[in-house]
Amino acid sequence: MKLLESIDILDAIRDSVRYQLQKIQGIGKTSEGRDWYQELPQIIKEKFDNYKTDYEHLSFVLNSDQGKIVSEMSKGYYYWRLIRSACTTYRNDLIDYDQQLLQEFNLKETDAISDNEVLNRCIGVLEQHVVEK
Repeated sequence: MKLLESIDILDAIRDSVRYQLQKIQGIGKTSEGRDWYQELPQIIKEKFDNYKTDYEHLSFVLNSDQGKIVSEMSKGYYYWRLIRSACTTYRNDLIDYDQQLLQEFNLKETDAISDNEVLNRCIGVLEQHVVEK
């Protein structure tokens, strides 16, 4: 819960969840994504749809007032697992994008992208307290 008290870490969590939600919502925006989705077995579609709904709710919660955030996040581990997944995906994709910029435009790696200290600190705490079910 201490993660939620730091504005910079809460911002990193919000960005990560927003990014994960955009990736999930992006599936339906291309014909390739729609085809991929249609080919999924029904049970996987349902799981995918549940994740989308859960990330939408989590995004809403994280953009609420501090009291509601703490109240919702203290209800269990599930949202924390979603946050851990979102933060890890966001960090990995940022590193990939930074590498692409380096290769395509010969731009130097940046700490803000490849070695985002706040995001790494957040993931470190989440990894220490991970509960897998």
